[in-house]
Amino acid sequence: MTNNYHCGELLSPALQAMLEKKLAKLEKYELGDAVVDVYMSKEGKDFAMKLALQSDKHNLIAKSVSADMYKNIDECLAKLVAQITK
Repeated sequence: MTNNYHCGELLSPALQAMLEKKLAKLEKYELGDAVVDVYMSKEGKDFAMKLALQSDKHNLIAKSVSADMYKNIDECLAKLVAQITK
């Protein structure tokens, strides 16, 4: 699985490491040559995250907005898993 980051200065090494670890869990769903585009932005006091997953079988998007970027990672990942298993 390939991950592309569109985050600018919001992506710290620690945040990228966590994203890599969490997104690696998607490989158990046998998505083939999947590509995940990670978008992060700041909206006022909150952080917005969007994960766009593209594979042979799926074209999925998950979004989350909160004050905690780590919470956004967990919420977006849960939304992607729910869409994959649906």
